[in-house]
Amino acid sequence: MAARYQIGIDWGTHSSKICVADHKGKYLPPVLMSSDLLRDGERLVFSPKVSSAQDKDNFVRRLKGDLIQHIGRIQFWGRDDRPDSGTSLGEAVVFSLVCLLAEGNRMLAKMKALDGLDQTEVGFSFPNWLAEESRQASEAAQSFCDAVKAAIHIVSAHPMDELPTPGKAFSIHTLKEWTSSARGATQLDQDRPLSIEEANTRTFRFGTAGPEWRFIVESGAAGLPYLRAMKINNRPGVAGLAKLLVIDVGAGSTDVGYMLKTSNVKTGAPTFYYFHPASTFAEAGNALTEELRKHYRAQNRPISWAEAEAQKVSRSAWHKLPFVQLWIRHICDHVAQYMAGVPDQRWLPFPVELQVVVTGGSGLVPGLKDELHTAVTKALEGRGFHRQTCEAVRVVDKYEPRFNLESEAEVARMAVCFGAADPDKPGFRYTAKMDPPTRTPVRFKGPGWV
Repeated sequence: MAARYQIGIDWGTHSSKICVADHKGKYLPPVLMSSDLLRDGERLVFSPKVSSAQDKDNFVRRLKGDLIQHIGRIQFWGRDDRPDSGTSLGEAVVFSLVCLLAEGNRMLAKMKALDGLDQTEVGFSFPNWLAEESRQASEAAQSFCDAVKAAIHIVSAHPMDELPTPGKAFSIHTLKEWTSSARGATQLDQDRPLSIEEANTRTFRFGTAGPEWRFIVESGAAGLPYLRAMKINNRPGVAGLAKLLVIDVGAGSTDVGYMLKTSNVKTGAPTFYYFHPASTFAEAGNALTEELRKHYRAQNRPISWAEAEAQKVSRSAWHKLPFVQLWIRHICDHVAQYMAGVPDQRWLPFPVELQVVVTGGSGLVPGLKDELHTAVTKALEGRGFHRQTCEAVRVVDKYEPRFNLESEAEVARMAVCFGAADPDKPGFRYTAKMDPPTRTPVRFKGPGWV
C-alpha cells in the first residue's frame, strides 16, 4: 500500500528537525528541537529543558559527531556504557531516533492520520558518508542504518503511549531491553551496505506493520525542494535546464552537492539528477561557535554557547576577525575543490545560470555567501569554461519554497527535513557522470579517391 504520509527526520549534531506532509503535498509547520540528552539517575531525557546550570553541565551532546569521529575506536553497540548517558553509543542513538519518531506520530495526529505510522514513509537524512571510500565513513553510515532499523522496530512493536517522547524521562533499563530485542529481531537485507546510488531509491519495511523508511544524503535533501521549485531556463538547443549547487553548513559537518533539473522535450515533464556529493567536511558551525567563545573569553567577556550561536549569524564587525575569515576560507576551499571535479561535462559548461543555495544553521554567517560566489566562479574558470558560464553563478538570497516560514534562519535550518519528507525521493536520480555531447561526423557525398 502506497504511503499516504511522509515524515522527514533530520537528526543533527546540535538540533533535530521533523517535517510531516500528506500525499497531496500539504506540509505541517516543521518542528525544531535540541538533539541533547540528559541523564537523570537511571533515566534518559531527549531534548531536555534547562532547569538549572547543573542540568546543563550534565547534558549529553554531539552524539552524531561521536558517530563519525569515534567509530572504529569504540564499539557502537559496545558493552561498556558511556559515563554520560549510561548506555552504549548505539543505544543513545536509538533512543534519540525513537523520540523523534514518536514526535512525528504526534504530528500525524494533527493531520487526523488514524492509521498512524502504518501508512507512513519516513525519510532519514544523514551526512554524505556514503560519498566517502574510507572505512570510518562506511562504518558510521552502516551504524546509523542499524540504529534506524532498531528504532523503527521499537515503534512498531510497542504502543505509542509507552514510547519515550521528547522532554520526558525514560528508563535506561527499558531502553536497553527494547534495543536488545529489536537488534535480535531485525534481520533484513539492509545488512548489505547501502550505496550512494540507491540511498533514496531503496525502501525498507518490517512485514505489513509499521512504517516504510528510506535514506537520503543531506546535500540532496537540502537541494531537492529547491530544485523542484526552480524555473526551467530555456535556451536555444536546450528544451529546459536548471543547475543547482547546494552547500549545507550544519553544526557538525558541511555537505556539498551538485544537481540538475531538466525537462522532457515533448511533454515538459521534469527530471531531477544529483551527482556524487562531496565527502563530508568536518569543519562547520560548531567549530566557529567555539572559536567565537574563545575570542570573548580572551577579552575577559565570557559568553554562553547560546549567546555565541546568536552572535555567529549577527551582522556586526566581528565576522572580519582573522579566525572567522580563516573558517570561511576553509569552507570555500572545500567547495572549490568539489566544483573543480564535478563530472558533468555536458551541462555544467553550458552558459545557463548556476544557482548556489547555502543552507544549514551556519549558512547565514556574514561574508560567507560572497566568498562562496568568488570560490565557485574561480573553480569554473580553472576548468577553462566559457566566460559566460563563469559569470552565470548566482548565490540566491532566499530559499524557495519557504513552507510558511518567515525568517531565512528558520528556512536554512529546516531545508534538510523538507527534502527528507519529499514524497518522490525515488524520482531523484543519481548519475555518476555526464559526458560531453557527441558530435555527428560530417559525411561528404561524391566520388572517392582513386
